[in-house]
Amino acid sequence: MVIFEIDSKQAKKVFLEIKNLMRVSKTWKLTSSIEITVLDGKIQLVGQGFVKELDASTTGTCKLVVRALYWFDLVDMTQDKIFKVVVTDGEAMVRTVTVPVQTTFFETDRILRSIPLPANPETIDYWKLEYQGYTVDELQFNSVADKIPKAKKEFEACIRKAALILHPFRISNSELREIVLNRLREREKIDFEI
Repeated sequence: MVIFEIDSKQAKKVFLEIKNLMRVSKTWKLTSSIEITVLDGKIQLVGQGFVKELDASTTGTCKLVVRALYWFDLVDMTQDKIFKVVVTDGEAMVRTVTVPVQTTFFETDRILRSIPLPANPETIDYWKLEYQGYTVDELQFNSVADKIPKAKKEFEACIRKAALILHPFRISNSELREIVLNRLREREKIDFEI
């Protein structure tokens, strides 16, 4: 069990900012989720296109994934000065209201890092994760591990299509792949390999 407490005014302000960001980026849906990482003395809120931190009083470390709508309602309706959340396996409780959440409690901090992605991630954003030092556990916990091989396959499919179109100009598949990879390496400052 982990308990965290945050200032209600600050929580309302940050959650309203997140709600507005999600609406603008069109990621606001009934199924939208927010990842909350409880650290020592703060919490981190992560979603597509945002990473926010709030000072908090905490009793441990954990990570939970919650439905955005539940949390916006809970934060918005609180009348207390302090927003107190009790996290147990598979659920989080605010006062007498309990909501289902995906939880992970940490014995070590091997999957503690959140993976910030743009609001509307492109295929290359997932491919770049392979080169940013994340562990397999972190990628799996953040549900992006399977998106990296898919990104590479999509790259290869795009190269094949483009090479077919450019065939009358005698540009080969391997030639085109190397040209595009060099451009990506230059622009993204990552040494992409296939």
